[in-house]
Amino acid sequence: MKFKFLAALGCIAATLYSCDDETTGIGQFIVNEDFIQAKSDSYTVETESFLLDSVYSRSSTAYLGKFTDEDYGTFTSDFLVQINCPESFQLPDRLQSIDNATLGLYYTSYFGDSLATLRVQVDTLTVPIQDNGTDKNLYYTNLDPTRYYNPQNPPLATKDYTAYDRTESDSIHQTSDYYPHVSIELGEAFCNNFKSKYDVTAIENGTTIHPNFKDSEAFINNVLKGFYVHVTNGEGSILYLSDIYLHLTVSYMGRNEADTADSLLSAVIPMTATKEVFMSTRFQNAGLKELMKDRTCTYLKTPAGLCTKVTLPIEEMYEEHRTDTLNSISLSFQKMRDPSTSPYKMGTPANLLMVRADNMKSFFENNEVYNERTSFLSSYNSSTNSYAFSRLNRLIAAIFSEIRPEIEKGEAEWEQWKAEHPNWNKVLLVPVTTETDSQGNIIGVGNDLSVNSAMLVGGQDLNESTDESGKIHMDVIYTQPKQE
Repeated sequence: MKFKFLAALGCIAATLYSCDDETTGIGQFIVNEDFIQAKSDSYTVETESFLLDSVYSRSSTAYLGKFTDEDYGTFTSDFLVQINCPESFQLPDRLQSIDNATLGLYYTSYFGDSLATLRVQVDTLTVPIQDNGTDKNLYYTNLDPTRYYNPQNPPLATKDYTAYDRTESDSIHQTSDYYPHVSIELGEAFCNNFKSKYDVTAIENGTTIHPNFKDSEAFINNVLKGFYVHVTNGEGSILYLSDIYLHLTVSYMGRNEADTADSLLSAVIPMTATKEVFMSTRFQNAGLKELMKDRTCTYLKTPAGLCTKVTLPIEEMYEEHRTDTLNSISLSFQKMRDPSTSPYKMGTPANLLMVRADNMKSFFENNEVYNERTSFLSSYNSSTNSYAFSRLNRLIAAIFSEIRPEIEKGEAEWEQWKAEHPNWNKVLLVPVTTETDSQGNIIGVGNDLSVNSAMLVGGQDLNESTDESGKIHMDVIYTQPKQE
């Protein structure tokens, strides 16, 4: 449905061009007069919730926990991680023993109940993950951990924890250098196996080396393929892990402080998960399919949950504007009030990416930045309680150019093309995070993996409503070539 307003806006034409220096038209358009009559249309768009069973996530943050929300159901997060071994890694000379090994999960923030008790389990991977950058599926959030570990094997370690560590005093929590973490002891067998792998030596270019620790590839294949870290009991919080360390406490022979005799010394050797090795978080959402039945609105839910699909009225617009210059097209989505009474309310997605439905997969896999042609970014405006998109004329004009040759082939061919390309007139609204440079320019866009949600005005009931005034409107300002 369309609403048209003929606006004698001649004197504002210059303003239109200054707002968008790349105004787009299908036909040729040349300004021969000082004043141009601008016109405006308004079209309704249709929206629906869209279920994302997984999203692409190549992130340096891992997520761990389980949380049940009264509206969005139960959400769990666990992860697979490898430990990096720097080239020519060495433990102290005259190593006697590895006395202790702990896996440290460090975090600066979390979602949920700080005092909820959860049990974390650590399993060692049995199959090395070969990450050469070509298998994009490794970084989707539905990765199956059982491909890389044997759930029938006894766990390497378990530990009960809370997001707020009650084993530390409040005074320790308040110190500036306190870094919240869950520390998991990996046991004597792990330490002995680690040392036995290190004790293997070889001669290379006349130098004794430890071949299993030559580099990360050798270490992962021969010593430690990685860990699967997951919650097996309890719920109530999600940790946002920023650093993961393997701490080795070792004993070795060295000289005493007076350098008069040998002495047994100890040291803590850290090894860490870094971007040079593999890490991927798995997310599971239970209950989102029920929300898909809600016809009164559309949903956003992160991570890897729900986004909003928008159907644009392209055919109607093409019929009426295929020869016009599209100066400005804008669209806004209103956030509804959150009715949740939970003491742990989810945050509101800070940014929405509008991207053509068929382009979403490649957008994230190729680490693209929005281009304001096939992808657009909007930040949540708390004063208007909405997400607003502008300069959509570039998107519409691009779609016009795409469909014109198909339409000109004839009605039968056009209908067949639409059937073969069901998403040709659809875009997705996907919650994202952004990365900026030192000047504040956005240089990266990724899927939002924090626990956020929002309800947007729209949905099937609104799509089918006869009250056009309450629908979502896309506003168009255009100019027409001068008729000779």
